[in-house]
Amino acid sequence: MPSRRPLTLLTAPAMPSNGHALDGAAVGARSLSTYLVLLMLAAALPILAAGIYTVQHVAQSYRDSSLNRMLDITSNLGQAAEADLLSRATMLQAFGAEGNLRNPEALDKWLHLTGMGAHSSLVVMTPGQAQPDTASSHASTSLAIPQALAVEALQGGEPRFSQLFFQNGTPVIAMAVRPRPTSRQVLVLTSPPADMVSTAPSQTSDGVLIAITDGQGQILARSAHAERFIGTTVPDWERLQAVGAHRGSFEAQRADGGQVVFSFYQLPKTPGWVVVAGEPLEAFNARWQRPVIDIVLASLLALAIAGLLCAWVSRQLLRPIRQLTICSRTGASYASSNDDGPVVKVREFEMLRQSLAQSRAQLESTLAAQQQVAAALAASEQRARTLAHAGTSVQWSLDARGRALSIVGWQALGGVPDAQALQLGWLRHIHPDDAAQLQSQTEPCLRDPNHSLDVELRLRTEDGAWRWMRARGAAILDAQQRVSEWLGVLEDVDDRKRAQAEVAYLALHDPLTGLPNRSLLQKPICTPDGTTGALLYLDLDRFKQVNDTHGHATGDALLCAVAQRLRELLRDSDLVVRMGGDEFCIVQKASSAQAAASLAQRVIDRLSADYEIDGHRVRIGVSVGISLLTQPSGTEGPDSLLRKADMALYQAKQQGRGRYAFYTEALAGGSP
Repeated sequence: MPSRRPLTLLTAPAMPSNGHALDGAAVGARSLSTYLVLLMLAAALPILAAGIYTVQHVAQSYRDSSLNRMLDITSNLGQAAEADLLSRATMLQAFGAEGNLRNPEALDKWLHLTGMGAHSSLVVMTPGQAQPDTASSHASTSLAIPQALAVEALQGGEPRFSQLFFQNGTPVIAMAVRPRPTSRQVLVLTSPPADMVSTAPSQTSDGVLIAITDGQGQILARSAHAERFIGTTVPDWERLQAVGAHRGSFEAQRADGGQVVFSFYQLPKTPGWVVVAGEPLEAFNARWQRPVIDIVLASLLALAIAGLLCAWVSRQLLRPIRQLTICSRTGASYASSNDDGPVVKVREFEMLRQSLAQSRAQLESTLAAQQQVAAALAASEQRARTLAHAGTSVQWSLDARGRALSIVGWQALGGVPDAQALQLGWLRHIHPDDAAQLQSQTEPCLRDPNHSLDVELRLRTEDGAWRWMRARGAAILDAQQRVSEWLGVLEDVDDRKRAQAEVAYLALHDPLTGLPNRSLLQKPICTPDGTTGALLYLDLDRFKQVNDTHGHATGDALLCAVAQRLRELLRDSDLVVRMGGDEFCIVQKASSAQAAASLAQRVIDRLSADYEIDGHRVRIGVSVGISLLTQPSGTEGPDSLLRKADMALYQAKQQGRGRYAFYTEALAGGSP
């Protein structure tokens, strides 16, 4: 297809001279695309520099966060271990102050109650004496009691802890306390580190290895393989001592050449005990480098998308400008499209501007009209809420959470004291079926305080009965336009609701027999899926004689008995209607001529049986006219069916009563 060329408005001889003049003026000028590229670079360079600076700071922040995490682990574990040691010292001091220190059995009992192992021993000693005053039964005869530890506990008055030492080849630590300020004796507990340092951690899930050492670097507890390493000196103990602080971190090299990051925390009330946490440098760096790498990749992806988007925008901007340049040089009209695709005309830009101006004016006019309508609606709602407060029987107020603050008249309404309805007590009196409706009505009120509440529900009275109430209310706002409370009223509308229900029932039912009345036959009669249906028109024989002989009361009772027998004969899908007087109508769905005839005969047999009414034996009969619904559409007007059934009923009575007859076209033509 040939390309569409713009129409020229100038003569051919004028075009070349005009073009040469413009070409000379453009010598040395840069294209607009060059400036767009420079603009994009100028905008991207500061963002790129800021991104690099941000990534560097984020990386350092993530590394510091990971290191602080390890420091927090050691600090928390150290504080927990120290608290546990001091707790044991307090229990030991309390035992010394109140127990019998001369009875070895008392010492054994304390060790048993505190859960100390078989390798633990407890002695009472006087500093300066080689032998203890009292010792537990498990105390070794060669018990090595640190004399200096006992002297420090006696002089300082605070618990003292020893470094790890070996007793009979078993690594142990000792704790000495002074039982009373005036006592000259000291209680010394000697136990393996596993029994004394009970808060030693287990192996963590992220590979951090934790250990607790004494002041000489000997391991007291370890998170993995503790039994193999207790009593050994931790590697790089000198590096830890060189830090010269009670809390810090450092890096060290393993025997296999790998790097490890250590953090430590020194327990203040111990002789230099330290909690140490170590993690391989590769795992430590991976934890903080992973989010940094994600940030870098996301930034590069965003930069690439931004570059592509800028290139696309530049292309779209250059196309109409180039078209305008061609038009200005050649004098051609503005073309709506070229080889690269559609281009918007200049005239269309002006039309768009005018259209936008007109649209804005219309929007402003519409907005002003909507504001007037909203103001009128708000005033109308305010008047409605004011009128709603008139004629109340119960006044209530709720807080913002729905708890009743005050209720006046509740006892007079339901027989329950007002105090029982306060707080959330009023909710227990609402009918379960109305709770969901109340919730759906209150949810808009909670979202919009200007929304008023108007709902009808049932409340249980003192005698257990349910009465219909109408609850109306509105929110009271404070200075910050927040709901401070809800005010409203309750009206007793039970009589109105019952009257409405009774009117609705009577509009569709016969008040004497309870059967549906003929109003239900005002709609077209349909049969399911196009099947045949039937309408049976019933007229009681000799009913007038019974009514005249025994009175209207007996006649009414007879009609009720007839209605009950008809209910027993019909299926749930069928419908029986009292047309008035002694006439009834049956709509039989999914029927046929044979089924309709069978039903008609059963009706005749059942209604012709004797009745026992008020001590009188009464006998009547019934005649039935049948009209079949055979329209192809499956529907037929009720008046037409009733008219046909009435003709068939007349035919049945002419044939001698107590029988049924079908409507035929011959009856419609007036033939016998």
